[in-house]
Amino acid sequence: MTSKALLPIFIALLSISSAVHSADHFEAPTLTTKVAATTPPLRWEDAMLSGNGTTGIMVLGLPVQERIIVNHEKLWTVGNDYRPETPDLGEAWKEAREIALEGRYLDADLLVAEEAVRKNQAMYGDQFTGRRPAYDRTHPAFHLEIITENNGTPLEYRRETNLETGEISVTWQDNKGAWFRRAFVSRTDDVIVIELLAPAGEEFDASIRLVEAPGKLDGDIAGIDIDHTGSEVYYHATYGRRMGKPQPEGYHALARVLTFGGSASGVADQRLDVKTAERVLIIMRLEYLDDAGKADRAALRKQLASLPASYDELLAPHAAAHGEMFRRVTLDLGGPTTSTVSSEQLIAAGLRGESLPELFEALHAVGRYALTCGATGELAPSLMGLWGNEWTPPWDGRYTFDANLNLAMAGVAQGNLPEVMHTYASFLQRYRQDWRDNARRLYGAEGAVTDLCQGWRHGAVLMPAFAWTGGVGWLASYLYDYAVYTGDEKFLREHAIPMLKDAAEFYASFLPMHPELNDRHVFYPSISPENVPVMEPVEQTTNVVPNATSEIAICREVLTTLIAACRKLDIESENIKRWEALLARLPDYGINSDGAIAEWSYPGLGDRYHHRHLSHLYPVYPGREVSPQRKPELFEAARIAMQKRIEAGLGNKSAHGQMHAALVAARLRDAELVKQILNYFARNRYLNSSLMTGHNPGPKIYNLDATFSLPGLLMEMLVQSDPGEIELLAALPQDVFPKGRIRGCLARGGITVEELNWNTLMGWVKVTLHSEEAQEISLRFGHHLRFVDAVDPARKDAVTTVGRGLWKIDLPAGESLELYCRY
Repeated sequence: MTSKALLPIFIALLSISSAVHSADHFEAPTLTTKVAATTPPLRWEDAMLSGNGTTGIMVLGLPVQERIIVNHEKLWTVGNDYRPETPDLGEAWKEAREIALEGRYLDADLLVAEEAVRKNQAMYGDQFTGRRPAYDRTHPAFHLEIITENNGTPLEYRRETNLETGEISVTWQDNKGAWFRRAFVSRTDDVIVIELLAPAGEEFDASIRLVEAPGKLDGDIAGIDIDHTGSEVYYHATYGRRMGKPQPEGYHALARVLTFGGSASGVADQRLDVKTAERVLIIMRLEYLDDAGKADRAALRKQLASLPASYDELLAPHAAAHGEMFRRVTLDLGGPTTSTVSSEQLIAAGLRGESLPELFEALHAVGRYALTCGATGELAPSLMGLWGNEWTPPWDGRYTFDANLNLAMAGVAQGNLPEVMHTYASFLQRYRQDWRDNARRLYGAEGAVTDLCQGWRHGAVLMPAFAWTGGVGWLASYLYDYAVYTGDEKFLREHAIPMLKDAAEFYASFLPMHPELNDRHVFYPSISPENVPVMEPVEQTTNVVPNATSEIAICREVLTTLIAACRKLDIESENIKRWEALLARLPDYGINSDGAIAEWSYPGLGDRYHHRHLSHLYPVYPGREVSPQRKPELFEAARIAMQKRIEAGLGNKSAHGQMHAALVAARLRDAELVKQILNYFARNRYLNSSLMTGHNPGPKIYNLDATFSLPGLLMEMLVQSDPGEIELLAALPQDVFPKGRIRGCLARGGITVEELNWNTLMGWVKVTLHSEEAQEISLRFGHHLRFVDAVDPARKDAVTTVGRGLWKIDLPAGESLELYCRY
């Protein structure tokens, strides 16, 4: 027979092989749904977390003297005794530009900074004490203490987070038997629910009280009232003074304590004592108050009384809502189930470079859990998410816009979490007017501009210490990307385009302020967060210099995506012409003597490779401008730049630096580098026993940058896409993750990857794609597959081989297409 005659037989055999493999090898996934620790925590950072997006708890899980840290997304101290405003520095920057043209960058920077001090002193007098106002600081609301009787040494201890329900449980044995305690924060009823259960046939005594979280500074809080009366506990706090006047904001909470088989009563207004109970149920609501003087305790009491006095009845609707969000995307990396492995064992194995499939499968699940619990209220996640236990946390616990919040959004769109994205969009909308004021006052420009950092209440003003003009564009990119993933034109129109227009109008008025170089615009001032170039003379070294590559890339992306979005909706035809003209006059990216993309595309500014930030690789990630197919020369220059960064050590080992580097490596299709970074992360103890992350190895500094961004990294490793293009296993380290399965993630262009199942040891990949609209896509793989066929023989015409490693796939409207692929 000829090879042509054999082809139908071969395809039929593939179909049979597919069915056999489906039965024998596509086994049920062993997904991580719980995180369990078998030792009590020695640090608050090891506490287990729950939350509903607005209210959060950190459960330490101490058997006899339990402590639960209670948080709320809006609890931030007032940072200053005055309402700071961005000083008018337009004229100062005009003068600074003339000085910068002479290469005297530090002199120019200092001129603006000194003018800012003068303007602030004129506005605020002695109240202003530095170069910039202080930021607001996140802080805990209070602690809930539950003290129970001591019946001997606790044995068989276990504390656990059920990621599917949002519950935290604590169990142990003592001389009386098995004790059980559980808690969650209800998404549907907006209450904290805690249940205490005695051993079977036993009763117990306990004392319950709300206490102030220690560590506040003078002036943070003007007054705290705590009341333990009858069967309820009440906490009321008012924030400190500003400009000599009391501030209206504050918060209050009421806990209803229900005893079963016993009684509860207040004792000398210090605690609530429970006597001879078999079971205790605590239902608590915490509210932020715009006016603490209008707190309505009676209304809280009425609200709590209307809820069922049953833990299970309160749990059921919450668990359904929470679990549906959490389970939309699942990842099985092929290791044994982690349900019986403690987090301490998992961390210890990671430190030895072992059990990486189990560890990173768990971290994907924990990251989705943290986003579900901590980023679906009114505010986007700050550095610690919804949680924390310090009044003076590192970096004030604030929002940082040059990597941290950005990386937290890395996997939100692809991970099918519209609730998180809508919270993020509303958060950005909250500050648009402040950011517009910044542009006008700081530069005399239109549009909007952010600072590198801010709080949420009075922190959106910009100071010149960081001349960061790329913030709005970078933040807006996630809005546009979400619309591309989902095809949501309403979101595109109402959220993405307005933010992109603010960024574009800023550039349109800002860039002409500086003289051009070689008929191209110059970005000045600009920074490459948070790095400093090598320059001569050394005495003029500063981070505020011309043409940071990241600023150019962000501007190019803003204009390109805005034009595409407006054309899609058939709007802004006249403005499109202006934006296209501006786009044509942007500077090219520089290539340095090493052949790498330069971090500053301006003469006389050299690269400093030893640094944690990778903003100059924005065209690769998070941007999509540079890829092997679209711009191969720049792709190679980006690869070299990344290599130089890795050789220099990636700066201070920050978790966000590791995650950013791994995300860039995934876009560079560098599976070996992804493996190297994941291995480094596992071996250097970034993890608390809750599997939440620290900022540095140790873990040091409670910080959820890596927790939030790891799901995005792991999805990027497996599925990369553009409208009309999908690349599978693009950066998969197959020796670390030789088999696995992801379900439910999205691809750009309105496509759902219903299932991607791979086994590189057996030499096959199976993928099921779903699109609501009929469309043709190109399909590639990060590994060298030779055959791609539809599992259903009747659909064989949906697959066309275009060339080596490239296939055309015709996706039908509203139906799933299952493909079987072989090496």
